[in-house]
Amino acid sequence: MFRNMNRQLRRRFCRGVSQALAEPVAWNQAPATVTTLQNGVRIATRESFSEMASLGIFVNAGTRDETKETAGAAHLLEHLAFSGTEKRSQAQLEMEVESVGGLLSMTAGREQSSYKMSLPAADLAQGVDILSDIVTLMPVGNLDRYQESILRKIEETEKPNKQVLDDRLHMCAFRDSALGFSSVGPFDGVESLTPEHVANFVSTNYTGSNMVLAAVGPMKHEAVVDLAAAVLGSVPASMPLSGWQKPYFCGAELIYRNDEMGPTAYISAGWEGVPWKSPDAVTFMVMQAIMGSYKKGEGLVPGTISGNRIINAVANKMNVGCADEFEAFNLFYKDTGMFGFHIACDEVAVEHAVGELMFGANMLSFSVTDEEVERGKRELKNKLFGTSGSGFDQCDELGRQILAYGRFVSPAEMILRIEAVDAEEVKRVAWKYLNDNEIAVTALGPLHGMPQYYVLRQMTNATRY
Repeated sequence: MFRNMNRQLRRRFCRGVSQALAEPVAWNQAPATVTTLQNGVRIATRESFSEMASLGIFVNAGTRDETKETAGAAHLLEHLAFSGTEKRSQAQLEMEVESVGGLLSMTAGREQSSYKMSLPAADLAQGVDILSDIVTLMPVGNLDRYQESILRKIEETEKPNKQVLDDRLHMCAFRDSALGFSSVGPFDGVESLTPEHVANFVSTNYTGSNMVLAAVGPMKHEAVVDLAAAVLGSVPASMPLSGWQKPYFCGAELIYRNDEMGPTAYISAGWEGVPWKSPDAVTFMVMQAIMGSYKKGEGLVPGTISGNRIINAVANKMNVGCADEFEAFNLFYKDTGMFGFHIACDEVAVEHAVGELMFGANMLSFSVTDEEVERGKRELKNKLFGTSGSGFDQCDELGRQILAYGRFVSPAEMILRIEAVDAEEVKRVAWKYLNDNEIAVTALGPLHGMPQYYVLRQMTNATRY
C-alpha cells in the first residue's frame, strides 16, 4: 500500500515540477499573452526590449481551402496583396512603409497565410492599420488589371526541383483532397479566375476564428488589443464547418522520367505522418533529426566519418557515395501530416541511394540506439533555438503556433517535451506509422535505375534490399 502511495506521490510531484519548469518565467523568458475578440480574432503578444516591433496577421487559409473552381486563388493573393487597397494605392502603400523604415512581406502556404511587417515600435499603430487594411480590404478588384502580368510571372518563375517534387508528392499522396492541390503551379484554370472567385475565397476563409494578430516588441498587450479591436473588430465571425473529412493518404507513385535533363535524378518519398496536436508530433521531429540531412562536400564533419549511420552509409557507398544530397522532412497539418525524405543523386546510383534511405527509415522501427536519439535531440534543439532569434522570426513562430496549437508553446516546454523522447519511444512511433505502411513516391529526371513501386513498398518492412 505504501509503495503504491509513494509511486502516486512521485508521479504527482514530477508532473508538478514539469509544469513549473515549462513556464516561460522559470527560464527568464517573456510569456505570450492572448486575448480573443468577440468575433473570434485572437491577439497574441510577447514583450521584448528591442527598439523594433514585429507584427503579423496570420490566416488559417491556404491552397487546401481552395475548390476546383478557385484553384490558384491563394497564390494570386500573394501577388495581389501589395497592389493597393481601397484605402491606399500601391504607391501610397509603398511610400508609407518606406517612410517608417518598415519591411513588409506576405507568404501563402498549403494551410496558412501570413502578412508580416517589421517597423520601429513607435509606429506600431500605423503598422497595425496597414496590415489590417491589406487583409480586410483585400484588393481583389486589381486582378483584372494585373492578371496578365501575374500569369506571365507565374509561368516564367523557375521553381527549385525540391519545391516542385514536394508539390507533386502532395498531389500524389493526397490526390483526392484539396491538400493535394498545387501550391507552386501550374494551376489548372487560373487564367479563368475572376475577381468574384477570389473574393469568394477571401470571404469564406478570412474570418474571425481563422485570424491571429501576433506582435513581438516593446509594447503593452492592452494597447495592441485596443488597436486590433478598432480595425479587426468588424471581421465577420466564422461559420461552423460542415462535411469536413480528414484527407485520405494514397500509397502511389508519380514518376516524371526524362533522360535528357542531365545526370542528376531527384526522388521524394513520404509516409502519412501526424497532425500538429498529435501526442507523437515531437517524436516525429526527433526522428527527422535522427535521419538528418547531407550534402556532399559541405559541413564541418565529412560524411565519410559522420556519426549518423545514414549519412555515413550514403557517403561511403561504393567508396564514392551514392547521393549528392538528401534531406529528411516532416510536415504537420491540422488533421494529418507527412514524413519522408528528398534525394538528389547520379542516375547510376538511384537504386543504391533509395535503398539506403529506405533502410535508414526502416531501422527507426528496430535498431535505433540511445546514442542516435540523443544526437538527434541535440540537433533538433540547435535547429529550433540556435538561430539569431530575431523579432521577425519570433513573431512568425508565435502566430503560427496560435493557429496550429491554439496557444504558444514556449521554448522551455518544447525542450522538456524533446527530452522526454527516448529510443523505445522512437521505435514505437516508427513501428506504428512507418513500418509496413503505405508510401507515396515521386521522382524526376533520368530514372532508369528507379526501383518498381512494389519493391519500395516491400522496403517499408523488414525485407532488406
